[in-house]
Amino acid sequence: MADNYFCLDIGEKHTKVVDGKKIGDIFEVSNLGKIDTGEYFYATELEKNLENQASSISNLVSSSKITKKNVNVVISDSLTYSQILTMPYLNEKELISAIKYQADQFIPMPIEETNIDLEIIEEYKAEKKILILIVAAPKKLIEKIQTTVELAGLIPESVETELSANSRFISNFYKNYRSTNQGNFLLANFSFNSSNLSYFENAIPILKENHNLSLGYQLFLKEIQVNTDTDSKKAVEILKNYFIDHPSSYPVETIISPLLHEFVVEIKKFIDNRKLSNLYLINNISYFPALTKLLEKLISIPTSIINPLSSIKKTPLVEGQSLELPLFVSTIGGNLR
Repeated sequence: MADNYFCLDIGEKHTKVVDGKKIGDIFEVSNLGKIDTGEYFYATELEKNLENQASSISNLVSSSKITKKNVNVVISDSLTYSQILTMPYLNEKELISAIKYQADQFIPMPIEETNIDLEIIEEYKAEKKILILIVAAPKKLIEKIQTTVELAGLIPESVETELSANSRFISNFYKNYRSTNQGNFLLANFSFNSSNLSYFENAIPILKENHNLSLGYQLFLKEIQVNTDTDSKKAVEILKNYFIDHPSSYPVETIISPLLHEFVVEIKKFIDNRKLSNLYLINNISYFPALTKLLEKLISIPTSIINPLSSIKKTPLVEGQSLELPLFVSTIGGNLR
């Protein structure tokens, strides 16, 4: 795992790198770093934006002292389409044919313009069935990513989504976070422009279902900025430093109440009648940690942040980034491929 490559995670807000590997039950980080993703990298097809992003990636890799050239790339869930299905036990060619036949149910684009990737989650040998994760991405997006990575002087080994990388992190390290009475749980990838809800079952967590919603950190940030008449830098500070049990000069909870209600409605709808023992949040929750307590109060499920620090060998580099490590869950998962 990751002896010959590192992970490059090109998110909508942050571009992150991690070079490391799992040794026993601990992940050892050799190097890590992050920068802002180019503002228009995903929004336009201009060659100059690709070149600027490639240059930024090259500088990030160099400043992070990573010398490897082969890379596993992780991209945001919001840029792709995913579905978890139970299918008959077929070979890969037959599976792809069967999936293409019903692809219009979850892929809102022509199938000929789409790249489809399959990942077997679980096998039901008695029933001769398999549980699979289907991920579809626009071919133009994958081509853009590959071109950008190559312009940065790197060799793209693979491209996967945050969902796949996060699930791999969970399957490898979840026992470090599990409580004694742990049951089924929900993982919320609180991303910049969206959030992904993933439902896991069993003691060795298995991804069973997922759901994307167009509600992420940026919307909360905008609400604070508009309603406090502050700039974006100050709005970031307000959310990051807000805590329910500490007085604040800004009515944060009142301002974000409509968004919070929408988030809770989506979570409850996804949970349905499932019995959950915990809700965990990752990613941009680093910049709005109070959201865990706000959600817990409204959904009555123990809610907390998964910080990879509990699964990483402690070094000055790692401890210096400890508060932002929830941003790196998918990046670490990309090293475990």
